[in-house]
Amino acid sequence: MIDEIGESAGAVWRYLNEHSTGTAAQINQSTELDEALLYMAIGWLAREGKLVFCGEGTEATLSLRAE
Repeated sequence: MIDEIGESAGAVWRYLNEHSTGTAAQINQSTELDEALLYMAIGWLAREGKLVFCGEGTEATLSLRAE
């Protein structure tokens, strides 16, 4: 399961790297990840300090934190 979450986190990271920003719904539609894996992947990236969140809830816009 950890491998699946890590791979999903990579898919989310790649989406945001290509598109700059996106909502969870937009990322889910593009990556076709299982919804649970999508949110685990977002949590993984957030825990690593890789994401910036603007807004709240399902309408929050995600982007990659500048390094």
